Amino acid sequence: MATAAAGALSLLWGWLWNERFWLPQNVSWADLEGPADGYGYPRGQHILSVFPLAAGIFFVRLLFERFIAKPCALHIGIEDSGPYQAQPNAILEKVFISITKYPDKKRLEGLSKQLDWNVRKIQCWFRYRRNQDKPPTLTKFCESMEP
Repeated sequence: MATAAAGALSLLWGWLWNERFWLPQNVSWADLEGPADGYGYPRGQHILSVFPLAAGIFFVRLLFERFIAKPCALHIGIEDSGPYQAQPNAILEKVFISITKYPDKKRLEGLSKQLDWNVRKIQCWFRYRRNQDKPPTLTKFCESMEP
């Protein structure tokens, strides 16, 4: 079982570092080992150094948002509350998810008759529901304050 996984991994690794994908014709990885005059070329293994760097940048961003941007936003008065929540309604939720987020007049009138609500109340429900998907002001502020 372990040999099959190792074989699949080596096959994937061989496909990933295929010379025809990364290098021009008549050039191989051996050509890039480095000339004798002291100059060196980037190697395939150098690409792997990107992942720890990306993780470090992501971690710095997370710390910045949590410990600098959010306290600054709360200090200047930006609230930590989300948008108004639409009251739960299975029929309207199904229309919102599967059909449209912006119903036309005909659909609004049909939903009004089906639910025994007025059209204005259904329009408000759809507006509140669309706003639920938007990030709160505090989140947008913290993301815009990125260094």
